[in-house]
Amino acid sequence: MEAFASPAAASAGPKPADLQGQLLIFKPIEYRTGIETVNGPADAISCDVINLDTNQEHSDVLFFNIAIRNALRPLIGQRVLGRIQQGVAKPGKTAPWIIVDAAADQAAIAKASAYKPSAPAAPAAAGGVPPEVAALLAQLGAKPL
Repeated sequence: MEAFASPAAASAGPKPADLQGQLLIFKPIEYRTGIETVNGPADAISCDVINLDTNQEHSDVLFFNIAIRNALRPLIGQRVLGRIQQGVAKPGKTAPWIIVDAAADQAAIAKASAYKPSAPAAPAAAGGVPPEVAALLAQLGAKPL
């Protein structure tokens, strides 16, 4: 019998406040317009985000914040090294979320350069046994059930 994986649950992804101050690699994928939200249609930038402080990878994260959106839009297809911070609030407004450039910070560059993406899990061999276990069983002359 063949085993099937369940589809991944929909996730809203991390919010700017969740990532505040952490060293991130942004990989802008595309600019999307007219996304239906509870507040009506909105534009967003879709990014893959690598959090270098927690070693977490987030795929297809939507940023609706204008400053973040505008900072990443011209950089689609490139990698951006930075930290999310709050900018200066205009009178009567809340402080915007912004990306602070970390491309000139040698320690940040070193950390980003040393990052190794997580490897996808190896597919299970016939019978649902991972390949490394099947190899060990074969060395012992045993067969999986």
